[in-house]
Amino acid sequence: MKRLTRFGLGLCVALVLAVTACTGPATETPGAPGTGSGSAAGGGTINIYLYQEPAGLFGPLAPASGPDGQVNSLIFQGLLGSDPNFELQPILAESYEISPDAKTFTFKLKPDLKWNDGEPLTSADVLFTYNAVANPKAKSAAASMFSSIVGAKEVTDGKADTVSGITAPDDHTVVVKTAEPNVGLLAQIGPILILPKHVLGEIPIGELYDNEYFRNPTVTSGPFKFVEYKTSQYVHVEANEHANPKPKLSDVYLKPMTSDVATAALGNGELDVATVSPLDLETIKGFDQIAVQEKLGAGFVRLGLNQSRDHFKDERVRQAFLYATNRADLVQKVLLGKAVVQNSDFYTPRAPEDLNEYAYDPAKAKQLLADAGWDSSREIDLMWVPGQRDRDASATIVQSQLKEVGVNVKLRQVQPSEISKIYGDKDFDMVLYGGGNYAISSDNVSVITSCDKHYPNGGNINYFCDPALDKIMKEANGTVDEAKRNELYAQAARISNEKADLFWLYSPMGLWAVNKRVQGFQAPGSQEVPFWDPASWSISGQ
Repeated sequence: MKRLTRFGLGLCVALVLAVTACTGPATETPGAPGTGSGSAAGGGTINIYLYQEPAGLFGPLAPASGPDGQVNSLIFQGLLGSDPNFELQPILAESYEISPDAKTFTFKLKPDLKWNDGEPLTSADVLFTYNAVANPKAKSAAASMFSSIVGAKEVTDGKADTVSGITAPDDHTVVVKTAEPNVGLLAQIGPILILPKHVLGEIPIGELYDNEYFRNPTVTSGPFKFVEYKTSQYVHVEANEHANPKPKLSDVYLKPMTSDVATAALGNGELDVATVSPLDLETIKGFDQIAVQEKLGAGFVRLGLNQSRDHFKDERVRQAFLYATNRADLVQKVLLGKAVVQNSDFYTPRAPEDLNEYAYDPAKAKQLLADAGWDSSREIDLMWVPGQRDRDASATIVQSQLKEVGVNVKLRQVQPSEISKIYGDKDFDMVLYGGGNYAISSDNVSVITSCDKHYPNGGNINYFCDPALDKIMKEANGTVDEAKRNELYAQAARISNEKADLFWLYSPMGLWAVNKRVQGFQAPGSQEVPFWDPASWSISGQ
């Protein structure tokens, strides 16, 4: 951890009755026996709100998805994880080191790790997982994160089956070597969820992504094990008797519903934990049994503009959209001040103070659009997954304010299961979404900006590309000196700000309502962030 700190990575997740009738058991009264089949000491069941329906493709290969990631955080584990302070902590790893030149990363696994079927979890599972995720044939959304590792290019080019720079000297050690300094690699590959080689190791790499395991991942290493996912109802997980430490709960139900229904369910005891809209905060504070935790998230809410389409390639158009939208007013009126306006891709508390704030200026927006030759008869679509009050309101506000400057926007609601195909087909103009963790390491920004990380090779779903930005990001990530690295990231933030690579809205406060009977829950930030240390959750009196 001393080496990690030195590199700065630690600095650098009738209606109500109708819902409860089909979404698993209601919350137990304090002191009641658990209803699940898990074997945790104390036991008990809690119900957690999911802000969206999961796509239902669990594990490390699928594109990032907030609700799926929250399910993953209960059943899967990586070598490392991000704690509520956005610092990397060992999970499956007992310790880790970075060489002084930031080219060798060594992980020591905890002793006696087991999968939930009792089989040992060793470095062979890590090698299997990393080689699968690094291989484009596996359709992995995270393959580009391995590009700097020695031997990764040979795998990408089809000249090798495994990455030579990832080795396991013994059952408890994994060593990763990069061709050049890569300070941010730890934050990118450390949290990757580890898969069981003894379950998946014989499956041809080209067939791995479509294997039923990822829809029904019954063999995992997390504190809970997967039981079932009933679409539009719940995901059920139960205690893993082979986990170390063992969870204190027997069962957890994760329930997708709209935010207004979630607020009512918190009030009548049908939910124990939920993120809440700022508009519902006063109502929530009126519930005697509920405590509220607040934390600024490590990501942000944005609109991705599809720059594979000619009408979004001109940065003046993207800048105009920012000027046309009163984002400060949106934060105050829709989020009641429980957010900060975002003006670059970087974690707001670390962004330089001299960024263009794109203050609301419709006249300037109109001029920029005219200069760019914007066709006022063109209709563009704004796509988003409905169900959260702040995002629903944001979509409507953006539509209205863009109309005032001559941009016609058609709202298009979609479901989570449609997202990956829409991205892959580039079948959208604008998509409103949120998330990301840009606090754990500023290099994570490269996942959504780099020219070589266009979807599906990374999280750059708006197909932006700026070689100058890529060059500075690469230089920063290869700079061991923290002060020099931070100055380079500041330069990168200024380029991001000028190019308006994304249509930034706001970085929200995570507002988590937690029933007082639930102990050990720590707000992970905004609503999309994976949960932290679910093994420690318990019910008071049990």
